[in-house]
Amino acid sequence: MRNKLTSGLKAVGSAALTIFIALAIGAVLISISGENPVTAYRLMINGAFGSAHKISETLVKAVPLMIMALGTSIALKNQLWNIGGDGQFTLGAIFALAVGIYVPLPAVIVFPLSIVAAFIGGGLWAGIAGWLKTRFNANEVITTLMLNYVATYLLAYLVYGPMMDPKGFGFPQTPLLPESVRLPLFSAATRIHMGIFMALILLVLMMFFWRSTLGYKIELMGQGQQVARYAGVNAKSTMIIAMVLSGGLAGIAGWNEVYGLHHRLMTDIASGYGSLAIVIALLGNLNPIGIAVSSFFFSVLLVGGNTMQRMTEIPYSIVDVIEALVIIFVITRSMMKLDVMKNFFTRLGIGGKKHV
Repeated sequence: MRNKLTSGLKAVGSAALTIFIALAIGAVLISISGENPVTAYRLMINGAFGSAHKISETLVKAVPLMIMALGTSIALKNQLWNIGGDGQFTLGAIFALAVGIYVPLPAVIVFPLSIVAAFIGGGLWAGIAGWLKTRFNANEVITTLMLNYVATYLLAYLVYGPMMDPKGFGFPQTPLLPESVRLPLFSAATRIHMGIFMALILLVLMMFFWRSTLGYKIELMGQGQQVARYAGVNAKSTMIIAMVLSGGLAGIAGWNEVYGLHHRLMTDIASGYGSLAIVIALLGNLNPIGIAVSSFFFSVLLVGGNTMQRMTEIPYSIVDVIEALVIIFVITRSMMKLDVMKNFFTRLGIGGKKHV
């Protein structure tokens, strides 16, 4: 556990440095636009933390981002690029809502059943891509991305067709969940709900997961299939399991949004969280603690960016620029680290040619 804590602190430090550099460059761009970067960032922070309502909105954004990023990290540690988080989120939301609306059982049974259904929905959707990878060596980037579109059209078919609310005046949405199965709010004045505990539970479970036998096998797969086979790991089954777990967590994020916030399905329920989850997972070094910090940062960026745009003439696109800078630094971080270490050891005369 001590090694995991050390790894988590390193991930937090690395993420903090990356964020600082991205914000510093963002400040230069804000200055070029004729605005004061200190004022802009103060407004952004105030927009995310200035009141109980604003704090709740920040947490509301952070919860699904963290859950999806935790799931994405499982696939990435297996050297699988799960780009289909939005589709898995959508399928999890569909499965969960179907249980909440159509299963005529007491709430005490429906509630946990909906969580299982959400995990199954997201897991099956990602599992399809995992199976195609192991059976036909299909590129998971392409298959998960294409499955996003299938999920989008499936959701559109349902909300415009068999699941449309008959009392919704023709709007593309499903009936509301019964109040008995909705996640309770902390306060009637905010939107933050008990789903935050689900995120914290999953965060703790992920810390223990990477110490389990299955977690070790998935990490070993990340070192290469030949290494995993030499250690006696079934590469194909581990690959599929990693994808199912990754998609299952995305499905639970969908459950969290439906049961905690919207209480129904709509066409734009996924909100593009899937692409952000990849960046958050990488920014957090695929470490649960680092992911928690990174998801909170992106939530502040998204929520506070709206306030910054309203209060200044700075376009919201500056937030997109900061996100893009984070992505660039995340991609180049490992290569830069290797170059720095190589130069350091060369100066010490280690690993390089010595001049006589």
